[in-house]
Amino acid sequence: MWRRALSTTAAAALVLGVTGTATAQSKTAKIATATAAAPAAIGKNATVRDWPDKAGSMALIREGSNGWTCLPSHPKTRTVTSDAMCYDANFGDLMGALMSGKPPAIKGVGYSYMLGADDWESNTDPNAQKETPDNQWHHVRSHVMVVYPDKAMLAGLPSRPSMNGPYVMWASTPYAHVMWPVK
Repeated sequence: MWRRALSTTAAAALVLGVTGTATAQSKTAKIATATAAAPAAIGKNATVRDWPDKAGSMALIREGSNGWTCLPSHPKTRTVTSDAMCYDANFGDLMGALMSGKPPAIKGVGYSYMLGADDWESNTDPNAQKETPDNQWHHVRSHVMVVYPDKAMLAGLPSRPSMNGPYVMWASTPYAHVMWPVK
């Protein structure tokens, strides 16, 4: 998922222990994996960017027209099979804050799709690179993420990972958001 890579490049590069960008993939392959992360109606007109490089730059792969941004999957690792994602501007604010290590300033409800997700990550620590006894390491499958401008809106939602309904990821951090599993 996008979490650990964020922490790896310039305070992070979103999603699971990544050591760089998915540069080995062709432009066509990057566009295909990136846009497949969202419903076709969103992916077909989304901007496609690469994951941040070591300098924090997200190279433009394809200009879009609908306000959504998609990122291709990183190359496969022991914890990542697919971590491609598509997000709107408000969720992009969360991602930018996570990448810079700063608190987010979310202006409205934000959405991100990871419909092909297949990775392992911590539910408590956005910077975790591996399982620990207390970081709720779990297998993340297809899901939609929702970030709210007021963290109080998350009150009452469970914070343990589940494929049976929504839960809050990174609940005790400024990057808290709701995970909605999709089957």
